[in-house]
Amino acid sequence: MKQKLWLVTTVADSLDSLLEGQPEFLNQYFDVTIVSSLSDKLVNVAEREGVGWQAVEMRRTISPFHDLFSIWRMFRLLRKNRPEIIQSYTPKAGLVTMIAGRLARVPRRVHGIVGMPLMEAQGIRRLLMKLAEQYTYVNATALTSNSFGLRDFIYTNLTKKPVTVMGNGSINGVNINHYSRENVHSDVRTSLNISKHNTVFVYVGRLVPDKGIVELVEAFVELADSHFDVDLLLVGETEEELASLPSSTREKMAGSDRIHELGWRLDVRPYLAAANVFVLPSYREGLPNSVIEAGAMSLPSIVTDINGCNEVITDGANGFLVPIKNSPLLLLIMIEIMKGGIDLGTMGDAARCQVVDFYSQDFLWQEILDFYQDLGGASNRCR
Repeated sequence: MKQKLWLVTTVADSLDSLLEGQPEFLNQYFDVTIVSSLSDKLVNVAEREGVGWQAVEMRRTISPFHDLFSIWRMFRLLRKNRPEIIQSYTPKAGLVTMIAGRLARVPRRVHGIVGMPLMEAQGIRRLLMKLAEQYTYVNATALTSNSFGLRDFIYTNLTKKPVTVMGNGSINGVNINHYSRENVHSDVRTSLNISKHNTVFVYVGRLVPDKGIVELVEAFVELADSHFDVDLLLVGETEEELASLPSSTREKMAGSDRIHELGWRLDVRPYLAAANVFVLPSYREGLPNSVIEAGAMSLPSIVTDINGCNEVITDGANGFLVPIKNSPLLLLIMIEIMKGGIDLGTMGDAARCQVVDFYSQDFLWQEILDFYQDLGGASNRCR
């Protein structure tokens, strides 16, 4: 009989975007159940992956009383179903799942760290986040991280408990056949009335301040003032309830006919294929899927010099590194690209080769499977 493996995130969007295909793969070897807050997307992801599902309402914001209810609900489900392994991702899911898992005496409790919101938090909010992270780690029997830089930050600031990085990093790797220009025929430029001669920058992700959207829009608007053959594609949703953009940034986005705000897209490949350069001026990351997906699509990237990003991008080889929260230097790189002296084709080829060599999904999934199977030999004592 296959062991039961539960994969838990706070909201189903994370299961959908971060782990696509992985539950189905692991279900060949384990009895996989995905768990998240109840939504149509949770049910749809379970059907797509061919796995079971359970719902536990969890809030992404700090909400002590609601969190206690979530822990109680998770505890009851774990006691009833008795999975041998639980794997959580995202901070709130980790806190709820690791506490409930320990109370329910789940023998192998793994928390996956894929980002660190407390890096940008201040004051009492930062303190509360740090305590929550540390208490999550105390209740876990194993920790994983999706980048080496994030692992080092954890060791320096949060715990000395061993943290495993799967393969070369990443949470899910990249399907290098799916993310390939040869398999994408894009009419995005035509549909958006963008000339084939224009230089197109593209961003994919949540439109929130922590992702550097303020600096990106500021730099691009200044660039577009002097270059009429340039466009910016913003692919992703805003999160007004959690992290709204400044009104000044929203006004700049609305006021420029060169900025195309496209919202969330199920398939981002056509937008990557329509672009010349990917941009992610984020303040904090684990190891960003968007950068390796862009690389697989033969796009060079402009990213901030932070952990995760600087593990994927080598400055001047497959992209460019810029300091965090620095729109003038971001603009300077964009201007150099517009001058035409940079061989974007060669950089894009290097980006593709690097992803194929280090972040192939087949390789990473095997590493993850080996990790879970090795856990199967661990003691069943509750620690």
